[in-house]
Amino acid sequence: MKKLVLVLITVLTVTISFGQIEKLDYCNCQDQIERITPELNGKYERKCNGVIIEKGEFVDGLKNGEWTTYSHSGKLIRKFNFDKGVFDGKVELFYVNGKPKLTGQFKEGSKIGKWTYYTEKGKILCEGSFENNIPVGIWTINDKKGKNTVVQYDYNSMKYIINEPTQFYKDGDVFQNDNTEGWYILSSPNLKYSSKSEPIGGYEFANFMFVNLVEVPENYWDTNLYRKYKVAYKITSDKELSFNSELFTGHLPSDRLELTFLIVTNPASKIKKINHSDLQIKLLDYKINEVLSLMPPWIYNGQSDIEVYLHYVINQNLHRQ
Repeated sequence: MKKLVLVLITVLTVTISFGQIEKLDYCNCQDQIERITPELNGKYERKCNGVIIEKGEFVDGLKNGEWTTYSHSGKLIRKFNFDKGVFDGKVELFYVNGKPKLTGQFKEGSKIGKWTYYTEKGKILCEGSFENNIPVGIWTINDKKGKNTVVQYDYNSMKYIINEPTQFYKDGDVFQNDNTEGWYILSSPNLKYSSKSEPIGGYEFANFMFVNLVEVPENYWDTNLYRKYKVAYKITSDKELSFNSELFTGHLPSDRLELTFLIVTNPASKIKKINHSDLQIKLLDYKINEVLSLMPPWIYNGQSDIEVYLHYVINQNLHRQ
């Protein structure tokens, strides 16, 4: 009898801790959270094939405390800290092979200290420092193998020391997705962009960094999705960058600037037609904004406001309209 009571208490506790469950049978995953509406609240946990893939907590629709994400086989690939939706504390990203991908630090939403981005073999890809969200000192970008310096910019004197950008990817390159541990083919429109104020290393390097840092969560792998965002950047003369991102459904301007993440995970015969739920889309939108916050700095050159159109496309044709 005592054992039966204990089991009932355990079941009741689980029900209270995770009040709502959304099952994603097509990928053998399920999301558990205390409350979905009117705002996401309480502990959140995703399991796929019985393995914990992500866990954290929401407070009034905002991520709070430590959030961790794991790969398909349970390897740690991200660890973030939030204070009611604002990055606060150390951020760590890892490749599937266990090598670091990014190490950095936030204090109340502002980037501080040294930020280092790595290649999958553990070499330094990009490195520099922030003071209260402002890039300072010399920032360095190496080639994609981390061997040779191709860009160096001194934020104190606002001058390039080296400015010889190189190609970081090409159409048809194959990348490993940290989440699923599967491989995808990257399509590159091969369009060149420039503006007066722009990301360090230019838009091609910024696009490579977005591809390198963004996730394809388990529930989107082998499905169709096209999300288009307008990202309004503002950069001040003292080089502090901020942005606002929103879903965009209108016609694209002819003189637009773009970032693209356009991938194919498998042949069309293996792609599932899924209507992703509001919860799944909302969770993805959080991730897109988080990656934008983790990107390297920009260089101010007299232009304060810049709009960039971001395409996040999985297994669909990219139509820029």
